[in-house]
Order: sequence, then structure tokens, then C-alpha cells
Amino acid sequence: MSMVDSKPGTGSSPPRLLIVSFEQFGYHTDSSEYCRHLRDRFRITYLCPDQGLPRKSLADVEVIYRQQPPLGKVELGLLLEAHHLLQRRHYAAAFLRRTKFSFLLRLRYPRTPMVLDVRSGSIEQSGPRRMIENALLRANAVFFSNITVISRGLARQLGLPPRAHVLPLGADRQTLTAEPCRDELRLVYVGTFKNRRLERTVEGLGDFVREAAADVSVHYTLVGFGSEEERAAIRNAAAASGLGNRVQIRDRMDREELPSLLAEHNVGVAYTPQVPWFEHQPSTKVFEYLQSGLLCIATDNEANREVISSVNGVLVPDSADGFRRGIEHAVAMLAKWSPQAVVESVGGHSWRAIVIKNLAPYLEGIMD
Repeated sequence: MSMVDSKPGTGSSPPRLLIVSFEQFGYHTDSSEYCRHLRDRFRITYLCPDQGLPRKSLADVEVIYRQQPPLGKVELGLLLEAHHLLQRRHYAAAFLRRTKFSFLLRLRYPRTPMVLDVRSGSIEQSGPRRMIENALLRANAVFFSNITVISRGLARQLGLPPRAHVLPLGADRQTLTAEPCRDELRLVYVGTFKNRRLERTVEGLGDFVREAAADVSVHYTLVGFGSEEERAAIRNAAAASGLGNRVQIRDRMDREELPSLLAEHNVGVAYTPQVPWFEHQPSTKVFEYLQSGLLCIATDNEANREVISSVNGVLVPDSADGFRRGIEHAVAMLAKWSPQAVVESVGGHSWRAIVIKNLAPYLEGIMD
């Protein structure tokens, strides 16, 4: 059973584009931005599951929800629904957020140009599980002539073929605060808590507060989603470090609320463990922090080394002590912090530039 939320506009008939995603419309930044900037060039159908989140819409984008997945398998349900859509309509191309079974559509519709989009490799802590998931990804890639990937480093790490096309991350520039806050430390983390070990950042902040020569006002907001165990680890670290209500955990928020949240802070936190499976994995939030003019404390890995500079932030080890030293560096930077200079350091990474100059020509080039 499917439900259509909105219908494409009438008038001329640009080519149809089918986007298949395992994340509900409006809750995955990359695919939402693809729709926003491609809808003037293509008639977009966005197929996704209903994950129980508030439904969103976008003018001139048709959103179809797949409900009641067969045998409880969401990915299988999406592919069955995509099969029905490709049978009924002529799509000039299909853009598939990778799933375990994407190759089945490629085999069933060999004449329809299809893109396998790889936004990440497996980040599971279990070594065998990572191996299996990445092997399935590589096996799917064999069937696709057209592959997009988030970075060249990730393509090498996953063993994707040389034909993989880099479709990078970005963020839109936000309105900068008129009066940058320099005399307080206002840290913010936005994103998943899964396998991030964020309690180490709280421990590092506690060490900084205890050792700071001056009485620096500190607040740390963590916004996102994770298991109760992960949230408890953060709360326990805050209590053990004596930070009390200076550490706040907030639930996941809509993308539309993010600019006002970031405007209340001056340092963004992009923290992942220093393990091979995160080494080449860029973070959308790094670009969102920087496009909002915030300084960024980021884990030292290859992906972040390509973005973080002496102008916009600091790279740190994935330890409590490393994070403490990163905070000291960021506090020193606040005295001369220029939000405008931070934004200019990532000037070429706007979503509009990425979609119009990269993705749109790529899609048009593979269409019949």
C-alpha cells in the first residue's frame, strides 16, 4: 500500500527521476537537498518508508511512502514498490540510496539508467558484520555502471571501481550572528549518538573546567538520537565530571530548527572514534557548523583534514585528554574568531553548487 503526499506540477514535461531512499523524506539532508535543487530540471518521485516521523513535503516533489513492508523487510518493500513504479511509468533515471538488494532492480530494468549512491561504508563495531555489509555493497556495485560516492578516500577503502563518481557533502550558508560570543564557551553536537563515544567529550570538558586558569562560562548541548545506554553514558559522564546542568541532551530536531540552534553556540563538535571505518567518512555536520560561522572541534582523520584549517577549527585525538586540549585551542581562537572567515573557508561547499554543478550534469549525462 502506498500514499502520495504531493504531485508534480503541471506544464512542460521534464524527465522523470525516481529517488529511492531507506530514510523518510525530509530526514536525510543529502537527498532532501537533491530534491530541492533538482526539481526545476526533473519530475521527481521520492520513494521511502514511513518511519513514524512527521511527514514533510516539498513543492513539485512527489513523495510516496511504502507501508507494511513484506515480512517486515523495509528494503525489500522499497524495491518491490520501485519495481511497480518502473513498470507503470517511464523514468529517465533512478537514483538508489544503496540497499542490500539494489542489484535486483538493475537486473530487472537493464535499459533504465540507474545510479547506486554510497553515502557511507559500514560503521558497525562488529568486525564480521562490517565485513559482510561492505562485501554486500561491493557486490551490488558490480552491477552498476553509474556509482556516486561521498569521497574518493571512501571509494578506495571500500574497493569501489574507478568509475565511481565523487558526489561530496555540503551545507547552505546561514545568517551569521551579529554579535559573536567570545567570552563564553558554547559547544554543540548534532547527530547520531551511535558508536560515537560522546561521553569522552564530556569527560574532556570536565577536565578543562577543573584545570582552566580563568573562570570560563561553559555550556554543552548534544542534540540527536541514540540508545538509552548511550544517553546514560553521557549523563553519567556529566555527573562524574561535576558539570551538572551545563551539559544538556536534546532530542532529534527538524532541519529547519538547526540554524537557530547553531546561532546560539560558537563551537561545533564533530566527534567520531579514530578507527578505520570512520577515517574517510566526512560529516555533514562539519559543513553545517562551518557554514554557520562556528569554529569546529573535529576528530583528526583524513576526511576532516581536508576541511578543518587554522581559520575554522582544530583537529583532536578521540580521547578525553585530546578533546580537552582541543577546547583549550578553540577558546584561544575565540578572541580573534571571525564567523565570516569561517564561512569563506568552505565557500565552494554549498548544496546548490554541488547539485547544480555536479549531480545535475551527471544525471543528464547518463539519461537516454
